[in-house]
Amino acid sequence: MAAADLSYAFAELQAAVEEGEDEIARAILRRLIPRAEDPLSAEMAASYGNVLAGRYVRDSVEAEVKVFEQAVDGFLVSLELSQDLYDEVRLRPSHLFVQATVQSIDLSGHQFTRSYERIVDAGDGYLVPKGETISELMVVDSPVFTEGFLAVRCRWQVSLGAGSVEVASGSYPLMGLPVKDGLVVRLSRELPTQAVEPSELYRYSTELKVRTEGLLERAVRISPSRYAETLDLFAREEPSLSPARMEELIPVLSWLTGGGAMQATGPDWRKWLRMRALEQDRSKSLDLPDASM
Repeated sequence: MAAADLSYAFAELQAAVEEGEDEIARAILRRLIPRAEDPLSAEMAASYGNVLAGRYVRDSVEAEVKVFEQAVDGFLVSLELSQDLYDEVRLRPSHLFVQATVQSIDLSGHQFTRSYERIVDAGDGYLVPKGETISELMVVDSPVFTEGFLAVRCRWQVSLGAGSVEVASGSYPLMGLPVKDGLVVRLSRELPTQAVEPSELYRYSTELKVRTEGLLERAVRISPSRYAETLDLFAREEPSLSPARMEELIPVLSWLTGGGAMQATGPDWRKWLRMRALEQDRSKSLDLPDASM
């Protein structure tokens, strides 16, 4: 392969790796390796091969934050790991980065957010046998839940620092393992604890006259696992929502999407709902409405 062609092939390989197109990158690498005859090219190809092998092993691992409530107003926050592909996988991240975000909402729909972060030592890493789920305690947390709010939601997000991942075939770079967030919602003592169906929130929103408190009391009792379903329902029914009703739904939509974009207007949210209704590939993230637009 001519030097110019080899250089172009490496540029294509780099672009595919940077864009996360791993299958394309592996196909390019398979064609490139036999032609990488000089020591520098061979070393570069081997380096890309290690990165892609690490990603392949990484993608076999499922990671999730689990939160267990303690009796004394605290939470056990653990990292759960599982995989079904290798006899065993050992993850050796440099550290764990844990971020807790506490979001509060009052009866008028005003929302308040505060966050704090910490670094957790990963020790000797985590051994994940095939077909098993391991649970590693990361922190014991006691976020402050201020009185006087309709609901308080605490989300724990975890990322693993760069390190290595080991299987029988060798040790490879570890970067970018996705971890599903852990989430806890605390309701005001005055609220019923029974969960609300998304259809009930939508039904109430279609009444001739609604109260902000009534909308919010239903919204905060929807299970976090059904937020997406609820947003999909409002996206489908958006054409039936009047401009005035869209304004009244702003704090509800903000809560269901994570507590952001409270400064966005009714028309901003309408546009966002229409985009959500049209969005076919949910693997792509949909930006929240931008009030500055």
